[in-house]
Amino acid sequence: MKQLSGFCHRVGLSVKAGLNLIDAVKREVPRQRHSKLWQSVAVSLENGDSLAESLKPFKKQLGEMFVALVEVGEESGHLGEMLTDLADYYDQMIQIRRDFLKSLTVPVIEFILAVVIIGILILALGIIEQITGQRIDLLGCGLVGVTGFVRYVIFLFIVGSLGIFLYRFIKGNIQRSRPIHYVLLRFPKIGRMLKTLALMRLTWGLHLTMRTGMDVRRALTLSFQGSGFAPVRDQLSAILDVVENGGTLTDAFQTAKCLDDDLLSSVDSGEQSGNLPELMHKLTTQYLQESLLNLKIMSVTGGFAVYGCIAFCIIFVIFRLFSFYLGIITNAAAGI
Repeated sequence: MKQLSGFCHRVGLSVKAGLNLIDAVKREVPRQRHSKLWQSVAVSLENGDSLAESLKPFKKQLGEMFVALVEVGEESGHLGEMLTDLADYYDQMIQIRRDFLKSLTVPVIEFILAVVIIGILILALGIIEQITGQRIDLLGCGLVGVTGFVRYVIFLFIVGSLGIFLYRFIKGNIQRSRPIHYVLLRFPKIGRMLKTLALMRLTWGLHLTMRTGMDVRRALTLSFQGSGFAPVRDQLSAILDVVENGGTLTDAFQTAKCLDDDLLSSVDSGEQSGNLPELMHKLTTQYLQESLLNLKIMSVTGGFAVYGCIAFCIIFVIFRLFSFYLGIITNAAAGI
């Protein structure tokens, strides 16, 4: 998104200023991470293809909505405005991600320190065993000394690998991860956060597509697919059925599930007043603020969860030490 944001900002401003599109794209080649992709786009433009036609072979990498909206922008003669609007959308997504990662920085650092301290404790227990000849298993998992430390590292590696795999699995293919999306929806805070983010992307997509004169079915398809959350995305087929049978957008959205009352009322008002794109933009801002608030709540909750885990580990180790020394005192007293 960061790469696309920069591309849309610079090329959009160049086009609005009346500069040559081919030259603008060529200037992007050394700036972009995937320079070969943009080099191919520049060559295609030089061969007489439109920007949309040049981008279509890379639809999977760039996103279907990006390519479709570029095509609409070219056809309507408002490519510059469309690119700058897309840049604003990507900037909002980047800001949300940045704020969320920033809020997690302290809890993540504390969690890493806790993991490292546990590893040091395991090694220290091995040293104590070598000095005293007594095996002290404070963690109760048989993790003592170098052997226990190696097992601990292997455990962390397996858990970390599973976490990365699950993340890539959810992110990489929405069809494969649909069941996971529905499971996450059942968790009140997490489900609401993901749903709000999806509705924000949906309303922003509706704002961009509905004001271009694009076919309403195409606009709905791009917007719902761009939501990125299966419970919202799956409402598309029901909505399209109503629209294709001559129903209004209001009727179509009212048949859908997993949509907010604010969205339904805005669609109704926008359809009656003819200001649907403007109302979708206003609703996007509302969902953006709610998303940022939800992310902040989730990060604070996650921080307290980390604090709780660390406190539990400390208390657990203290009780294990107490039990160990109490056993030694009891055995010594029995021998008197």
